[in-house]
Amino acid sequence: MEGFTHYLRLESAGAEAYYGRGAAYFQLKKWSWAADDFKKAKELNPEDRESWTGLALSLAMLNKIYEAIEIFETLLANHPDYVRGRIQLGQLYYRLGIISKGHVQMDLALNARPSLEERRLIEQLQKEQKALDKKRYYRPDFEALRKKNQLSDSWMKRIICYFKQKFR
Repeated sequence: MEGFTHYLRLESAGAEAYYGRGAAYFQLKKWSWAADDFKKAKELNPEDRESWTGLALSLAMLNKIYEAIEIFETLLANHPDYVRGRIQLGQLYYRLGIISKGHVQMDLALNARPSLEERRLIEQLQKEQKALDKKRYYRPDFEALRKKNQLSDSWMKRIICYFKQKFR
């Protein structure tokens, strides 16, 4: 980290130096500083997918999950076959409890020709998530319940009106 900082003071700063220092800060769990350096590296070299990933992961560690998701979605719009980005985005969705979107990202990662190591990771993550899904209590579909209640309310109103008219 000190070497990168020293280099950034002496030379004209390149994206690689900011990326390197950001990675060092990330390892030291200084998420805010890491995010700043990854952001600068991303600005200097917008095509470097690792800077985007580093920024998104740093933001996720700062509990800025939706900002991290937005960065991953922008990155994947430009690089749809970026397997590591798909895996990380899928994991964020899993952690948020948006399981279906997580599954979609993992399936897209499998279709993007992952390496053997990445394929094993994806399959392991899917297996773990499916085991959790079996134990999970699902939140009810409130929209479906609302429609069902409206339908039953309309039938109930009809029945009440019928009996009111009949027994007047």
